[in-house]
Amino acid sequence: MKKWASLISASAVALSLFTAGTVANANTAITSKEDRQQIYVAIKDEQVTKEMLIKKLKSVLPEMFGSYSNSDFTMSTMSHHYSDDLTTRYELSFTKTVNKKTQSGSITFKEGDLEIESLSISPIITKDSLFPGKITEQEAQKIATDLVKKVTGNTNFITASKVPSYYSTRLITEPISYTYSFTKTENNIPIQDQGLYVSVLGDGTIQHFMQYSQTPKRLAFEETNNILAKSEAIAKMKDSLKLSLQYSYNYNLYNSKPTVSLVYAPKADYTGIHAKSGKWHTYTGEIEQFQAKALSQIVEKPLQAAKPITLEEAKQVVKKLAETKANGEEFEIDSAYEHESEGTSIISISYSYRTKNSSYGTSIEFNKNTGELLNYYDMSDSVPYIDAPEDKTPRLEEDKVLAIATDYVKQFAPASVHEYAKPIYKTDYNEENKMHTVSFPRMKNGIVVMGDSISVSINNKGELKSYYRNNLTIDEWPAIDSVISQEEAQKKFDAVLDAKLVYQPVYDKPGNYELLYIPTIGDDFVYQMNASTGEFMNLFGMEKKEQITHPTAEKELNYLIQAGAIEVKDAKTFNADKTISQGEALKTIIKSISYFYDDYWYNYGRNETNTIDFVSKDNPYYSTVESAYRMGIIRDEDKLAIDQKVTKEQLAVWFVRALGLEQAAKNSGLYKLDVKDLNEITAANIGYVSLSNALKLQPITENKFQPKKEISYAELAVSIIDLAYAIAEKQNTGY
Repeated sequence: MKKWASLISASAVALSLFTAGTVANANTAITSKEDRQQIYVAIKDEQVTKEMLIKKLKSVLPEMFGSYSNSDFTMSTMSHHYSDDLTTRYELSFTKTVNKKTQSGSITFKEGDLEIESLSISPIITKDSLFPGKITEQEAQKIATDLVKKVTGNTNFITASKVPSYYSTRLITEPISYTYSFTKTENNIPIQDQGLYVSVLGDGTIQHFMQYSQTPKRLAFEETNNILAKSEAIAKMKDSLKLSLQYSYNYNLYNSKPTVSLVYAPKADYTGIHAKSGKWHTYTGEIEQFQAKALSQIVEKPLQAAKPITLEEAKQVVKKLAETKANGEEFEIDSAYEHESEGTSIISISYSYRTKNSSYGTSIEFNKNTGELLNYYDMSDSVPYIDAPEDKTPRLEEDKVLAIATDYVKQFAPASVHEYAKPIYKTDYNEENKMHTVSFPRMKNGIVVMGDSISVSINNKGELKSYYRNNLTIDEWPAIDSVISQEEAQKKFDAVLDAKLVYQPVYDKPGNYELLYIPTIGDDFVYQMNASTGEFMNLFGMEKKEQITHPTAEKELNYLIQAGAIEVKDAKTFNADKTISQGEALKTIIKSISYFYDDYWYNYGRNETNTIDFVSKDNPYYSTVESAYRMGIIRDEDKLAIDQKVTKEQLAVWFVRALGLEQAAKNSGLYKLDVKDLNEITAANIGYVSLSNALKLQPITENKFQPKKEISYAELAVSIIDLAYAIAEKQNTGY
């Protein structure tokens, strides 16, 4: 902090140097989607109070929260539960300021003994938490393991994840993290739905904790005697699991839409082989063998052309779907707005049901450009009613379920219904909530699009209870004629197929578990094969890029390569001492300190004129330069030549602007730079070089700055890490 004060105290007040909205202060949080539908209910009694939650928290984690006072915490006035789990959750949030640094977060407790279900902390960013971190991987795992023991009071669990995410696609200005997942065990056998997740930052602080556990306290586990041998299970798997060619989405941090690749994967609705009966366990019961259905379109052509929908029209649809479901409560539309998601314009309508003592709500989404429904959930059955009569409607036969569900798809997706196939798996029926769920897979070029479908749920009266579809619009699909044969893929698959014994929850019998053998590839339960190369990929595991070696910047280079900031085609031939172009250097900086999409400015520029005139829209660095311009890193007067080499002086200017210190740098008369080659520095840039030097962003060699020196990949990597430290310190000191 003293360093910053000495650098700028003389000029900060006079020049008002530090403006809001700089790169250094950008909010870079990414929010992930919540697949489970949350139902919020106003708390109408004081059976659970803030003081009770605080007492529980401090008793479990005294070393983390012992110094917090009650005034540091706030209890939410709304409790929540899930559509598939009526257990009430209570939320406690906290904010505490220490040495002018603020830490905040939230904790979720489950009803009953107020077990901690989740913990999320917005950390104070320190140099120790940034690359390369203060703690080792082994120390991080011990911290995570100890936390799980304290929160759960249980030692019967195993580490499920193989590789912590030290290397990640996070920004260099964000803390590094080690992420671990654990699974509870019974008889030393993992319990599939009893998972835990912990994220530990580079300085040893906890960032996230989450546990997934069943509500029933009494759990029943199938006995382990008289079960199939593992070899028998694997042999049966090889007989039944046949790979099929499918499309798969690949999500990239630097692009607003996923790319699509061709993969081989089993096409079957299995969970595993029952360890005692030897039968295949599917989502709809046990079977001896699979009978794969051929893909067949619902209809061959669109039922009508896409028709854009307005906010008012969307509100009317919501009223028809939801207003009639009110059970004496007041129905109210709370908000209606438009937003972008994965390149698609979305209209979201939030609504609620209100009584004198409580309220609960959710939202419905539409594709603005087509008018089609994207997301709907009827929550009227999710909140229990004391006087609600038991539904004694007879169970619908499967052919009627399919017909009704198909009609709903035609009604709510008339412009795209031809892109979906008839169900290839049996209808799922939930005995507890009397609900049928039907999945209509998306198809393209005659094959399935993995993980993309329209899901429709109805009750025994044929009423729509939920409807969900992906909102992705894909422009380019790979041709299916450039892949390895199915026979070759199957041979590779059979050679490495393995099995793991697990406890799987019994469907519709909460708290009961049966023994299954789950197919695995290299310990991974979820996998697919690259149809072009024949290599296996874990769907949820991050690709570990090949490491490079370097005498002085190996760690920095590998960190930036793994994060995607530096692109390396061949690690064996990559020369880190090669000088880097202005365009490539700028791209590396932008990807290191901000989340941006490669295609954003391209799409943006279709409807707007260029803000810069030295790079055309067809240039591969167009989006990089546009982003840098709008972030204030480059200016109109800059003589940018993206194909020429970047110099040390140029980097000094970019770094200082990235820190939001340009106004200070422009006052070059405030700085005295004691270097032998001062006369080689452009007069207008002396302030930038002075600040860069004072912040130790760039080295001085033999009392020379060497402003015209062309910078290598290795030198840039080291400087960018130092830039991250400076950004973090600037944020923490409040300048």
